[in-house]
Amino acid sequence: AAPYCGPQTPQHRRFFDRFCVKSVKLKLEKYVVLPGKLARYHTEGFLGEGSYGKVVKCTKLDTNEAVAVKIVRKDCFRQGKKEARMLKKIQKLDPEKNNLLKFIENFKYKGHFVLAFEMLDVSIYDFMSRRNFAPLHLSEIRVVAQQLLVALNALKRAGLVHADIKPDNIMLVNHESQPFKVKLIDFGLAVKVSKLWFAGTIQAIGYRAPEVILGLPMDESVDMWALGCCLAYMAIVQIHGQPRDDVLKKAKDGLRSLDDLLITRPRPKDPAEPENSLGFISLLKRMLLVDSNVRITPTEALAHCFITMKHLSDERYSPNVPSAWKMATGQIHLFLENLTCF
Repeated sequence: AAPYCGPQTPQHRRFFDRFCVKSVKLKLEKYVVLPGKLARYHTEGFLGEGSYGKVVKCTKLDTNEAVAVKIVRKDCFRQGKKEARMLKKIQKLDPEKNNLLKFIENFKYKGHFVLAFEMLDVSIYDFMSRRNFAPLHLSEIRVVAQQLLVALNALKRAGLVHADIKPDNIMLVNHESQPFKVKLIDFGLAVKVSKLWFAGTIQAIGYRAPEVILGLPMDESVDMWALGCCLAYMAIVQIHGQPRDDVLKKAKDGLRSLDDLLITRPRPKDPAEPENSLGFISLLKRMLLVDSNVRITPTEALAHCFITMKHLSDERYSPNVPSAWKMATGQIHLFLENLTCF
């Protein structure tokens, strides 16, 4: 007989029964109409699946608009209601201005809790995957970073923590028509700062702040740590095949600090790239400070020289960035009076 690979103790088996056996895939008929409170939604196709349920593409029948609908598993009904309450708070922050997911409504369908959202394009993770995990240009990272810092600034003002920032939860809105315009999504773990201590395990392990791991006091700065990890992820090249000899020589002892990220970048073609890289690493260092009390805040980060380009006299963008940066600069002019670089 095949070896048993499940939980080994009675306690583990009870945990497995509670969280795994019940997670049987939802059975959703294709091409049905979901009757919401504000509209009716015609299911068109499967978009993805998370720990709490499935996301399907739907057409909002009254407007013929494409929307995303999340159908929560029956045993996660309470989590769905919690997410809906948080999304209603988010809607008061002007989602379009602050680069946050637009929530439409919630309703029940055959015992499932259902959430309807605006339809977005693709996650940063999937976008990177499609380009074989080649790093983004720093001018592209700057545009993404600025928009997400605006989002974190809005959440901070509202006393909220996202608690699950990762590349999967950063979505391109429509990369073809609005290059590198992004929104922060998935507020299933979001919580008030005052209740963060009682929230249980938060953040994906690769994006988890030190204070979360160590069980120390936490605040909204856990989101800044996670965002710093995401920006580093976008900047680091995924090396395939034999690296250049100079990269092998410099990296033989491993990456010891954020300064060593420079050796993972392709050889710069833009004369401004070295200075750009130093500005980027300067920002990362302040986002990834182990001491959360001195970690950079969203307002301070929006005024950092990497975001404002104060250190550059002639920035040369990648082909896709001009329209996105033009869109973004209107959101940071209020911060320019208090510029800081280090």
